Amino acid sequence: MKKSPTKTAVQAINPRSVKITEYTKRDLRALLIDDRFWTQPRLPITKRRVISHVANAKAEEIDVVLITAYDNDQLVGYLGILPDILAIQGQAPVKFGWLTTWWADKESEYRLSATQILFSAIKRYANRIAVSSFSDDAKCVYDATRRFRECVRFDREYFLIALPPWFHGLSGPTRSFAAMKNRMICGRKLEKRGLEIQVTESLNGDLSSFINAHMVGDPLGRDASYWRWILQFPWVSGDSEDEAIQKRYEFSVFIKDFRQIPMVVSRHGAIIAFLFLTLRNGRLGLKYAYYDSNDASDVATALRVAVADIKPWLYISADSALNAAIRRDFPFYIARKIKPMLAYATKALPLSVGCPPQFGIGDNIFT
Repeated sequence: MKKSPTKTAVQAINPRSVKITEYTKRDLRALLIDDRFWTQPRLPITKRRVISHVANAKAEEIDVVLITAYDNDQLVGYLGILPDILAIQGQAPVKFGWLTTWWADKESEYRLSATQILFSAIKRYANRIAVSSFSDDAKCVYDATRRFRECVRFDREYFLIALPPWFHGLSGPTRSFAAMKNRMICGRKLEKRGLEIQVTESLNGDLSSFINAHMVGDPLGRDASYWRWILQFPWVSGDSEDEAIQKRYEFSVFIKDFRQIPMVVSRHGAIIAFLFLTLRNGRLGLKYAYYDSNDASDVATALRVAVADIKPWLYISADSALNAAIRRDFPFYIARKIKPMLAYATKALPLSVGCPPQFGIGDNIFT
């Protein structure tokens, strides 16, 4: 027998019969075998995300992870939530939720239901909600609620390495030239300093120990088990079979060129860094990095060579120490720009306490 969402989760929110449904982690597991749900013309979530949510060790069975708004069986709004835990030294761990997807049918007279599902999320997580990489429209709503505040601000740096893909015939040759130039210049330093780079398929004992030792003090507590989960359950795919789903879902599920790149940097055989990068259509992003500050120069040297081997046209990072080290070696890139990155949180959530300046906070670690 298929299990439906709890009856208490369904309620009318206005006289026009729009109904809100809250799905817990347990409910999402049941959805995987609900054929009717997956055949509807518009989807509020994909199976990839469902499977990922179900595997999230930080989420309990009763945690709400998806909220939808329907008008007479027509989907008019939805909001996704990624449960997480904030661990501040000397205090009890705090459960909170990252807002992931937030969509409303702008053509519908029920578009205000988007605000209703936002307040449903705030209520379910006891006023402990955070969000990063949001749109200007979303920011206006967060500000208008007077519930949110800026909790983290740091700079993303965009390093232009070659011409972008829309230059067609010129893009490929400039990428190859940049890769050859940077590999030749930085490769010598790699050998001289005894540095090695390896893209790993799994997190073995030594790497797990390294990650677990370096996550101490990180309030988000991203240990080796967290990265195993991320690697196994990305939210987007380069598989053409997912392309059809993209038409029924308002957020990324299919990208022609997508890879997760977990990278280990060693010096004379000893691990000095774990870097997690993603490649989307030639845009390479450093999402998270574990290393000692004293090793920043060597890690940046290895990173330059790794980027040259991957051959992106753009490299993006918010790691200030590594960015500073990269800027010292001008031949790595031809231009750069800086764009501030913000994270908002409800006032009851002290997310700013010790939050590291990493690009991969929130849900964008999956994409």
